[in-house]
Amino acid sequence: MLIPVLIIYGVYKASNKNIAVILFPLIWVGFEYFHNQWQFAFPWLELGDTETYNINRIQYIEFVGVHGISFLICVVTALIYFAAKQLYQKKWKLANPRVVLLFILITAILLFPNIYSDGKLTDLENEKYYHTNDSTKLINSCIIQPNVDPYEKWSRQHNPDSLIDSYIAKLNEAQKFNPHLIVLNETAAPYYFFEPYYYNNTEKFINFVNSSGKYLLIGIPHLYYYPDSNSAPKDSKVMMSSGRRYDTFNSATLIEPGKRINEYTIHKKVKLVPFSERVPYQEYVPFTKKLISWGVGISSWQRGTELILFKLNNPSQKPKAIFETLICYESVFSEFVSEGIKRGAEFIVIVTNDGWWGNTAGPYQHEQYAVLRAIENRKWIVRCAQTGVSCYIDPLGKIYDEIPYYAESMTSRTIVANSEKTFYAENGDITGRVSLYIFILSLISSVGVYIYKRITKK
Repeated sequence: MLIPVLIIYGVYKASNKNIAVILFPLIWVGFEYFHNQWQFAFPWLELGDTETYNINRIQYIEFVGVHGISFLICVVTALIYFAAKQLYQKKWKLANPRVVLLFILITAILLFPNIYSDGKLTDLENEKYYHTNDSTKLINSCIIQPNVDPYEKWSRQHNPDSLIDSYIAKLNEAQKFNPHLIVLNETAAPYYFFEPYYYNNTEKFINFVNSSGKYLLIGIPHLYYYPDSNSAPKDSKVMMSSGRRYDTFNSATLIEPGKRINEYTIHKKVKLVPFSERVPYQEYVPFTKKLISWGVGISSWQRGTELILFKLNNPSQKPKAIFETLICYESVFSEFVSEGIKRGAEFIVIVTNDGWWGNTAGPYQHEQYAVLRAIENRKWIVRCAQTGVSCYIDPLGKIYDEIPYYAESMTSRTIVANSEKTFYAENGDITGRVSLYIFILSLISSVGVYIYKRITKK
């Protein structure tokens, strides 16, 4: 965050402190939005994320998204700073009408989110999020949290057969909930799921789905061979034995009753954690991908190209709905998530493996960011984590059925798929985009003025 601070300082030097204070909220939010766009992105640190526990204050983000929260925090900060500065320098007295008006404005800005959110939370129309006369939109879902240590799972000495058998046992147990959709976590299978060499284990999942008639959404490693090596990405991998070009993707697939393997829908993770999962911009400098290799199944993934939507539309099943699946880190990107809603997703599934953090703040922070995505889009979220925290989140941001961290368990809930599109989902991050323009203009103008002053001094 040193970057926006330096730009604000540049504006101050190029003009004056008051202009810098006025532009501070736009420059800060503009940088947050910019930081979402490139491959070094890390939206985890955005100011708006600090409000995830306050659902009685943040219902307005259905219009402005998480960057609207950041903007409001910055505006209040700037106003308080301005008032304190005037009083400290004795330019204003405490009883000055301008001071009174300024504090009335600050109070109004602070109270508006509470007033709007209170009305939204008590709105009778909220019943549509929990009940519907359209039975095809009632999705009985089941989350399985296996609580498997990620390091052990990816160990070379670990035999995946016993792990897969334990999954199948849990899937059979989950039938007691009579679910339509069962969810298993990110990279649940520690092998390339559709490779013929591993078919004996993959077939166990397929047989379960076909015999039970349930949908199974499962996180998988996916190996994809490019049909034409000449058109393969420059940073793709090369099979030593055959010279074929291929890539590996952190993916999720929906195994559907009665369908063949080549008919399964696969989402390949688009937003990858910088350096942990992929070296940023390695497509331009392919040798850099060799610099990062963890050996525990989390490095050297290739990026997917788009957010793929999944459909529940099997003739033998009652539910008829469209949903999007986010893999781990993708759930932190607000506008990316809303793209799927705009294209027709009626609920959201998040599969993740937060076991790398251990029992630290990381898994709990990651869970809370999903609250923002639920409110921004007014959609139910089904969140399945390998070691926790798994849960359901309703369109108002309320969390249900949490499975604690380091616990092996499963839970079930009937959610309502809805086709509502919020202003934010329909129009995207207007606050972020407008702020980005100001951010760029401030950067250009402050650098330009600095260069001009240097030249004229000579």
